Amino acid sequence: MPTKIPRIDIGCLFDSEATDKAATDGAIYRAASESGFMVITGTPHEAELGSDRRKSMLRLFGLPEAERRKLWKRNFAPENPNLYRGWFPLHSGDSLCREGFEIGPDCVRALPDLTTPDVLYEPSVFPPEIAIPEWREHVADFYQAMESIGNTLLASLSRSLGISEAIFEDAFRDGISTLRLLRYPARTFPDDGVFAESPLFMTKDDRSYEIVCGAHVDTGLVTLLADCEVPGLQAQSESGEWVDVDIPAGGFAVNFGGLLSRWTGKRIRATRHRVLSAGPERFSIPFFFEPRPDTLIAPLPIPGAGAFEPFLFGDYLWDTTTRFPENYGLGYLRPAQDGYRDPWASSDPT
Repeated sequence: MPTKIPRIDIGCLFDSEATDKAATDGAIYRAASESGFMVITGTPHEAELGSDRRKSMLRLFGLPEAERRKLWKRNFAPENPNLYRGWFPLHSGDSLCREGFEIGPDCVRALPDLTTPDVLYEPSVFPPEIAIPEWREHVADFYQAMESIGNTLLASLSRSLGISEAIFEDAFRDGISTLRLLRYPARTFPDDGVFAESPLFMTKDDRSYEIVCGAHVDTGLVTLLADCEVPGLQAQSESGEWVDVDIPAGGFAVNFGGLLSRWTGKRIRATRHRVLSAGPERFSIPFFFEPRPDTLIAPLPIPGAGAFEPFLFGDYLWDTTTRFPENYGLGYLRPAQDGYRDPWASSDPT
């Protein structure tokens, strides 16, 4: 990864009459294959994705505690029916450094009528309209716009990879993408002695920071991140250097996950990243772009791409997500198909 995150105006990809798409496709592919990270601007969704809409959605965190608990996942409020969608509170993790709310595709369209129920199609839970007027409408607009951006990026990558755009189009039609609202509370720093001994605290440019989300590679395909005014996201270069991801007003950070790297024969790079806090409260809105659970992840027709044993996306997603604190211990609720095994059991996701 270069020492600066690539910034790309992708506006022309939404214009059917644009003639410079090839140059933009090339820039996107270079960023995806060399950095695994980029910042995009120029999306034609100003009203749906702008600062006012982001702030409107984040009103959720102003709900009284009693109303919040009604939306908690069952792992944290046994009286609630929702397992996969909903709120994970601060005490979902040992460090108490973040809480979040997860929303599925039923904010914009009806869920499929399945013969066999699937927890990955669990209905989302929503706050009452009277508590946060227009909130659900703004969430739906945001979700649809993010799906549009995700589809546009994958179409661009398809052209660069020399594969049919229909492969990703079909997989993501009626997908189960997750929109997550995150709040990182204001942090209090320890005294100098504890600070020096803790791996969670660091100094950069003569300023103190806490690592509130540790270094990791996203396990999925594509993550679009709307950062809400307070910086803190960093990506790691191949040399191990941590690079600040500066997101301009109206822009988004894009990073590619381990599954997309595997699916594309490692043509796409999955990059480690983390989140720092300098103390103030911080919000972010990531969108995890996900296909249908029955999507078969099999080697793509890319010359030289290595072979691997195909598996269903839903089996992979459930196996992965139930290792995280938000859904820990729920793996037994959705048995994988016979023969499924962790695709990273003998390989490196990056």
